[in-house]
Amino acid sequence: MFQGKLHSLTRQNTFESNLVRSKKNALILDILRCLDVIDDIAKNRVHSVSDWAWQKQLRYYRQCECFVRMSDTTFGYSFEYQGCQPKLVYTPLTDKCYLNLCQALKLGFGGNPIGPAGTGKTESVKALGAALGRHVLVFNCDEGIDTSSMGRMFIGIVSSGAWGCFDEFNRLSQDQLSAVSNQIHMILVAIKEKKDSVHLLGNDVKVNANAGIFVTLNPASKDYKGRSELPANLKALFRPIAMSKPDNVCIADVTLLADGFSEGKILSQKLVLAFSKLQQLLSKQRHYDWGLRALKAVLRTACKMLRSAAQGEDARSKINTESSIIVRALEMNILPKLSKNDVPLFSALISDVFVKADFCNIYKSDEMKIHLSDIFQENKLDFDDFLLTKVIQLKEILNERIGCIISGPSCSGKSVIWAMLRASTMKAGTTVKIEVLSPKAMAKEDLLGGLDRDTREWKDGVLISAARNAATSDSKYWIVCDGDIDPEWVEGLNSVLDDNKILTLPNGERITLGDNVNFIFETHDLSYVSPATISRVGMLHINEEMDAKPILSTWIKKRSDESREIIVVWIKKYFDKALSLRNEISQLVSTSQASLIQSALSYTENA
Repeated sequence: MFQGKLHSLTRQNTFESNLVRSKKNALILDILRCLDVIDDIAKNRVHSVSDWAWQKQLRYYRQCECFVRMSDTTFGYSFEYQGCQPKLVYTPLTDKCYLNLCQALKLGFGGNPIGPAGTGKTESVKALGAALGRHVLVFNCDEGIDTSSMGRMFIGIVSSGAWGCFDEFNRLSQDQLSAVSNQIHMILVAIKEKKDSVHLLGNDVKVNANAGIFVTLNPASKDYKGRSELPANLKALFRPIAMSKPDNVCIADVTLLADGFSEGKILSQKLVLAFSKLQQLLSKQRHYDWGLRALKAVLRTACKMLRSAAQGEDARSKINTESSIIVRALEMNILPKLSKNDVPLFSALISDVFVKADFCNIYKSDEMKIHLSDIFQENKLDFDDFLLTKVIQLKEILNERIGCIISGPSCSGKSVIWAMLRASTMKAGTTVKIEVLSPKAMAKEDLLGGLDRDTREWKDGVLISAARNAATSDSKYWIVCDGDIDPEWVEGLNSVLDDNKILTLPNGERITLGDNVNFIFETHDLSYVSPATISRVGMLHINEEMDAKPILSTWIKKRSDESREIIVVWIKKYFDKALSLRNEISQLVSTSQASLIQSALSYTENA
């Protein structure tokens, strides 16, 4: 009965603003959490407030002041303004994390959630901080952060009573970690013993008892390069919490229900089953991600499509069932990254899981393709359905995520895809500013900036300067990084590639980027990209290099009318034969066919 009423409420007023919808979703998630607690209490036949089933809950009390209890811990509520932040879905793993973090704070320790990328480590710390009315500051740790930089951050945290969450803390070097451990030890002792001040960086800093220090870690393994084990003296200051396997079915169920899906429970089970089967049966590729972030991307897309269907705004709104919406969302988020051989297997597997869903190719939008074909012709470029589809897929990815990796061999059309999408967007009346960088062509300090060791003055790098320009821009802004993706520099962007979209700098500064900003990474090799980066970005994978025909056709279109006819004859008579002969000969140095064609044609530019 309740779920039917909730479904009717979530379907009302589909034209409401994003702020109102966020408020409604937050209230729904709180209500669902309260219902789960009531069910748990009834199931355990709780008759006393001292029973564990009640004591383990996060509970609010109001006497002279407002305070929060969990188990045998008690915290004063801070009343820090939180804004309308997205709510975290409560799961059994969330409860265990909260309980461990609260116990750590009571005993005078910091919290240390550990686990692979995309398991909710940072989000759990932020959600608990919001529940206690604390201001939570997330810092992305990088090799550029030294002891003095960390000390300045600690001074701000301790004096203001905020929580500092240092994401991927073990990316710092061993000597940095050892030096920082002394500062953290002094802070935690001061908070535990309720001292008035603590000595940091040569100054006595006033201590606010509400302050807390938390670090999140990825496992130090070959997949996560650049991570190290914490020194023993630092491990002793934090209470570890294993965050390994979130309850994906519960998260999907609650998310779909809160956004108006009447069949959320069944669809969530099918969706998680589909992810599990895809992970097991598809080929093992470096750029495949089947974790929580990928699942949440599908859920966000499905919820947007449900609202579009209710408003009748979109061509994709002609969907007859909620199952079909989930299938569309899966196709939009997963098809762009699949290798060529995995596409038929994906389609067969999805049709087996979602039996009654309506299947059709969502990228066969005649209107969109006609518009794009006009753009290609204006730029004198040859095209085919494959290239047009990739442009549409990139558009969908950039609408959903702030970052996207376009991967594929040299001369496969990577630059053409984003350039044509930009041209199409600008023709539609939307300005798209762009900055193209080559990260590996410069030192890390020139790219990301650095602190002067003597004056402590911060100097922006090329990428940080571009991010500042994007943050103040009202129009769409794309930052394109062309070249190899190296964890040494790309993981400095982890905080901005998250849903937070906040770029944290080693000097403690934070740059907030809006929905108008996108990062596009163009590369041919993903060998060194860690799962932490892959899970944060969308992926557009191009399986093979461009065929000779569109390259030759595009080149011919740019010749003069007088020479075009004879050039076509020469290409058929000489060039095609030479190309066939070249393919039969073994090469000492491997060269792609597309590169060879472009090099050969370049000799005739001024002929």
